[in-house]
Amino acid sequence: MHPDLNLHSIVIDADTPEALSWVYQGEQGSEPPGVNLDDLPIDVDWSRKRMIWVLYGSCHLQTLEDVLSRITDCSKLVVLESQAPDAYHLRPTQHDKLLMLVTDGKLSLIVGGSLIQRADQFLKMVDINLFDGWKPLLSQAVMNAQPEKTRQLFERLASGLNSKILSKRTYMAVAMHYLRNTLVNAPLAAGESRLKQWAAQRSNQPVLIVAAGPSLNKQLPMLAANQDLFTILAVNTVWPILEKHGIVPDAVLSLDRNSRPSWPQNGISQSTAFCVDMGCAPELLWSQDHNHVITACDPITSAIAGSLGAKGEFLRTGGSVATSAFSLAVLLGGNPLVLIGQDLALTDGRDHAAGYPHTYNSQTLKHRTDNGFDVDGYHGGRVRTERQLMFYKTWFEERIKELPERLIINATEGGARIKGALQVPFASICQEIRDTSLRKRPLMEPYKRSIDTEHMAKLRLGLVGLKENIIAFGQLASEGRSLCRSKGKKPTKKQMARIDRMNQKLKDHEPLSKHFVDVMCMTQLESIRYIAQTGEGMEGLADAVKKYDEVYQNIESAASLAQTLLDQVDRFYQRVSERGEIDPSLVSAVFTD
Repeated sequence: MHPDLNLHSIVIDADTPEALSWVYQGEQGSEPPGVNLDDLPIDVDWSRKRMIWVLYGSCHLQTLEDVLSRITDCSKLVVLESQAPDAYHLRPTQHDKLLMLVTDGKLSLIVGGSLIQRADQFLKMVDINLFDGWKPLLSQAVMNAQPEKTRQLFERLASGLNSKILSKRTYMAVAMHYLRNTLVNAPLAAGESRLKQWAAQRSNQPVLIVAAGPSLNKQLPMLAANQDLFTILAVNTVWPILEKHGIVPDAVLSLDRNSRPSWPQNGISQSTAFCVDMGCAPELLWSQDHNHVITACDPITSAIAGSLGAKGEFLRTGGSVATSAFSLAVLLGGNPLVLIGQDLALTDGRDHAAGYPHTYNSQTLKHRTDNGFDVDGYHGGRVRTERQLMFYKTWFEERIKELPERLIINATEGGARIKGALQVPFASICQEIRDTSLRKRPLMEPYKRSIDTEHMAKLRLGLVGLKENIIAFGQLASEGRSLCRSKGKKPTKKQMARIDRMNQKLKDHEPLSKHFVDVMCMTQLESIRYIAQTGEGMEGLADAVKKYDEVYQNIESAASLAQTLLDQVDRFYQRVSERGEIDPSLVSAVFTD
């Protein structure tokens, strides 16, 4: 059954070449206009590898052939068809040529539906593990004909791809630390279901999310006088600012792997829930012995911890603790959800509110400002933001679209405009709620965390099983290295088949232990994958086998490091069991022996 292209967009590529017949009919007709690639409004470096080239406005065969002849073999061309009147009418010979280009694998066409649908389809199909960047191929004629439409399209593409790329880079940068932290924090994750108990507890009641943006300070006197009106969810780094103004949040949240406590030991109020991701810095989680609510945002790392018996409740995040707080507010059923300190921009040249413990130094701030870009401001005009803040801004805007039944109010009164959020002065919100009978009640009854001996025994037993699987994975890699060393100068097809079978064994290995090892050698494997895809310095099967040998060597080494890490963690678990209480000094010494 053919899709209705008036309603839906589709991708035509090497996997779906038959879809050409649904769209590009073999009728006599005039061709869509071509694009002069030597007269683009931007400079193009055709030699860049692992690139996605985006052509908007034409499916002219000569243009496609011209682009494909210029780009590298490991790059790809994607056409976002502009649906010109004659765009889908090709002569039979033209249809056959287009089919040949599509089946070759370097060309994809996205057609049908609205322009936004085609843009979203493009974002879905892009695998950033295979590509390092993208570049639009946009004619001056198209830009002049529909400037606003074109700007919106490429802003959407840039935003979506930026989010994907930042997610990958962030994950590669933090994955090992996050996994290590999760193991150290596992003794405090005995599996309570507090988030489930909280679901809808604040239905149709105001919930306030407090972030540490530069505009926060001006809202603090108003919040101090009206804190009884809101369930207050605060990011952990804003705690000293709130404490100075006598504001006691209902929950403090933390996510960052490097965060350090900005409070003294057990300094957070007994009435404040301590919502901490399993992968956050252990020094922070172990700084309190009460009111823990252990959350988890990474499903695979959470599954590894779960296999040991440690449970963190899933809490959706957009990469920042403020986005996690927003997800908690949604889970609570809050309505309206009110944001303050959510600048998402370098307001007045500042990165955070006054009193924030970790502001940028002047050099870092200048670098981020110089390399940032402008977005629509809260009060109109344009304000400066940076790539990471833009990532969070996009997350909030997409999340708000998913919540049409909620009233989202941005009362930051500064920074960037958040599309979909109503802008209302914070004083007005406080007055409106004050005039009602709504007053908050405690979010949770205070409780003290203790070390559960049964839980600790289960953790240590789980480590044994995980370590056995990791050893087995490393042994497979050692066998793979032996295969590579026995290949000779000219590997035979039979030898390559044996390597293929070994690769399949590695691929099919028990997934959690495999992921553990992958995290330990992620950066090295990414570099090897790049070389394998670009073919740099590789000639024939012998060089391919060398790359396989590098992969096996990295897996072998990473498996050994993983075993060492698990041995250290096991000794830590033993000390925790012997101490029988939450002792932060144990955390500081966990990896020193």
